[in-house]
Amino acid sequence: MLPAMRRPLVLAALVFALALGVAAAQPVLHEYVPHASDDDLPDLITGGPSEEPAAILYEGEILPPPEGGARRPDERAMRGAPGDGEGPESPGRRSPTFRPDRVTALEGMLGYYTVFTPTIAPFKRVTALDAVVRAPAIDGGEPAPVLGLAAPRSAPVPLAGADAPPPDPRPRDRFWGSVVLDFSTGLRVPLPSVSPESRVLTLRSEPELALRVEKDGADNFFVVAPEGTRGEVRATFLMDAPRGYFNVAAIPSVPSDVYAHELFALEDSVRADALAFAAELGVAPGDPLDAVLGALTAHFRAFEESEEPPEETGNIYLDLARGMKGVCRHRAYGFVITAHALGVPARFVQNEAHAWVEVKIPMPVEGADEPVPGWLRVDLGGAASALQAHGAEDRPVYRPRERDPLPQPEAYRQSYSQLRGDVSGFRQDEEVGAASFASEGAGAGEGAGEAAPSEGTEAVAEEEGGALDALFDPPGEPEGPSARPLTLRLDRERFEVFRGRTLTVTGRATDPDGEGVEAMRVEVLLREMDAAGSRAASERLLGVTATRSGGAFQASVGVPPDLPVGDYRLIVRSPGDDRFFPATAR
Repeated sequence: MLPAMRRPLVLAALVFALALGVAAAQPVLHEYVPHASDDDLPDLITGGPSEEPAAILYEGEILPPPEGGARRPDERAMRGAPGDGEGPESPGRRSPTFRPDRVTALEGMLGYYTVFTPTIAPFKRVTALDAVVRAPAIDGGEPAPVLGLAAPRSAPVPLAGADAPPPDPRPRDRFWGSVVLDFSTGLRVPLPSVSPESRVLTLRSEPELALRVEKDGADNFFVVAPEGTRGEVRATFLMDAPRGYFNVAAIPSVPSDVYAHELFALEDSVRADALAFAAELGVAPGDPLDAVLGALTAHFRAFEESEEPPEETGNIYLDLARGMKGVCRHRAYGFVITAHALGVPARFVQNEAHAWVEVKIPMPVEGADEPVPGWLRVDLGGAASALQAHGAEDRPVYRPRERDPLPQPEAYRQSYSQLRGDVSGFRQDEEVGAASFASEGAGAGEGAGEAAPSEGTEAVAEEEGGALDALFDPPGEPEGPSARPLTLRLDRERFEVFRGRTLTVTGRATDPDGEGVEAMRVEVLLREMDAAGSRAASERLLGVTATRSGGAFQASVGVPPDLPVGDYRLIVRSPGDDRFFPATAR
C-alpha cells in the first residue's frame, strides 16, 4: 500500500446531457445553493503563484478584482505630502506624528473613502504610530507627550504571491484593494492596509510600472515608484490579514508586560504620570493581560464627547484620561500612553474618519502548541455624529468572526465604528446604521462565526466581465418554452490526482444546435462512493467557474489535503438559468 499522502485518488467522469424531456420523469439531480459557506471551498487560485486571481470568495459571494481606470469622484488619492499631525487625519495623507488637542466636541458628518473589498469601514489603516516622546511647548502652549515612530525607516517587502501559504498557523482572510497613488509630490506614497501583519500578495498598476512595496517599523505600508514617475497611478492589489486581528475569542491571562522589551522607552515623567493613572484604574505592570486590557477598554470606551473640554491642569494626557471627555483620537491617545507604561505594546491608528488602537498579545491558535504573537484591533468608539462611506455601495461589509471579548458600554455599542447610528453609503442589503448588528461581530448568523469567511477561499473563474457575471446572482428557475437543454462535455474522462494537489478540469457548454453557451455557471464537486461503488456517500464542492465566449470553461481546483483515500466520482454541473435547463457532466 502506498503512503496515505501519496496514494492517488481515482476520479471517473461520464459525459451526458440533462434535457427537458428526460428530466420530467427523473428526480431533480441538482439543487442550487446560492451562498455556499466559504468553508466548503479549498484554497483555489486561477493562474500561477504570482498572478492575480480571477476572484475571491467572501461569505458565498464571488468578488472579482476591482475595476481600474482613472480616479473617480468618490475616491481620494493617497499623497506623499504628510499631514500636520494635529487633530483628525486629512483624506489621502499620513501624519508622521500625533499631537493631542482639546477639541472634545462631537464632530459632524465625516467621509470615509473605501479602499478594500470586502470593506473594513471605518478601519482602513493609514497612519500607525508606536512610540511616545515628549515634545516642547509650541507657541507658548503646554508641553505634551507626542506619538511618533520608534523605527521610521522603511524596508522593501516582497510580493508574497497569490497562493502563498500562511506564515504561521493563524487563519487569514483576503481582501481586494484599489487606490489611486499621487506621485506628484514624490516617489514614495503611503498605501492603506488592512492589518499590521497584512501581506501584499499581488500588485498591478495603471499605467503599468515597476512599483516597490515597503513598510516601516509600525507596519505602515508605502509604494515606491520608478524615477520619472509623475501624477496619479492606480494600484490594484490583493492583501490578506490574520483573522485574529479583528477579534479573538478571549484575551489570554498572561503577564501584561510579556512583550515590554519591544517598547520604545517612555520618558520618566510620562511613565510616572501613566502609572499613577493606571493605579487609579486598579492595574499595574505584570498584572494579567485580560484584566489590564479590560480595565483600559472599559475606561476609554466610556468617554463622552463634550463641548466643554476637561479642566486644564497643564498635563493634557492626565486631563484627557481623568476627565473622560473626547472623541476617538483622544481615547486612543490616552490608551496608548497608559498601555506603554504597563508594558503592553500598543499603537495609535488613524484614517480620515476614525482612530483606534492595536495591542500585541499572545494569540492561542487552534491546533498549535504555543500561542503566536500577534496584533489585535481594539476600537474605543468616540465616533462623529454621522459617517458617509464613499465607494462602498457595491461592496460587502467584512464582519469579524469572533465576538468582541472586551467591555462594551452602551454608548460605545451605538458608535458608527460598529456601523450603527447615522451611517450611509453602504450596500442596501447590508445591515448597517440603525438596523445594524451589535458589536459582537457574529457574522451573518446569530452565533459567533456563522457564515464567516474561511482562510484563503478563492473562487475559480477564467475571465472578468460577462463570464463572472454568471457567478454573482442565483439563476432563476427556467420558465416557459424558451428554456432549452444544455450539454456539458469534458475534455477528459479519467483523472488521477494526489491530495493537496491541483486538478484542472476543462470542457465546453453547448446548446442543442452545438453552439457554445457563455456566462454559464459551472460547479466542480467530488462525490465519495460507498464500498460497492454504486451509491454516493457524500459530496464536496471544490470550486466554481463560468463559461467564456464559445462555451469553453476551465477550473483549476485544489483537492483538499484532508480528503480520505478512496474512490471518487468527479461531478461537473451547471444549475442552468432562465435560458437553459440544469445539466451535468459526470
